[in-house]
Amino acid sequence: MAKILVVDDRREIREMLGKILARFGYSVQVGKNGQEAVELYRATRPDVVLLDMFMPVMNGFDALFLIRQEFPDAKIIAVSGGGSNMGADALREARNLGAQLTLQKPVGRDALIAAIEQLLAA
Repeated sequence: MAKILVVDDRREIREMLGKILARFGYSVQVGKNGQEAVELYRATRPDVVLLDMFMPVMNGFDALFLIRQEFPDAKIIAVSGGGSNMGADALREARNLGAQLTLQKPVGRDALIAAIEQLLAA
């Protein structure tokens, strides 16, 4: 069973994504900011990280940079809502920092599962 780390500052998004992933048979762990993302990655080495870009304490950009620096093979999907232009710019920057895939919020179930399966198969 693949382990997925879902990191988002909004509880309802963490819960919704966690429920979807659990229904598809994934083991899910959640964090609410970039600092927790880095700590949880170090402690549990998930198979895929689903990482929001805009969060308090430590944003997703910094977390992505730190995880990628310490674990070059980490499989990371960057997620952002941030409005049409802002979201696209954020996801472009996340790709530049090393996210393999990006998803625009609101994240659809099919796109989410397809992205995770793509990274797990890589």
